[in-house]
Amino acid sequence: MKKKYQWKENLAEALEVPRDLALKESVFTVTGNSRIRIENYRCILRYETQELVILTFSGKLIIHGKSLRILCYTPEEMQIQGSLSEIILEQ
Repeated sequence: MKKKYQWKENLAEALEVPRDLALKESVFTVTGNSRIRIENYRCILRYETQELVILTFSGKLIIHGKSLRILCYTPEEMQIQGSLSEIILEQ
């Protein structure tokens, strides 16, 4: 499995394709303690106002906070707003 991943990694680098697109890596952009943008994810596993669990290609992303809500939701990305207190990536 490691060889297959390394082959893909080398090809992406040679073609100058961004790693996140070529290798299905998730990208998390946190702005302050009130917004997070998630790109390249699989699905939402749990959505509550104090906890959001998202399945990514590398594991589960768990977001804890208050008044969490999804501002934007497409198959490629989502934006979450609220009072963020903890962000955990379980692999």
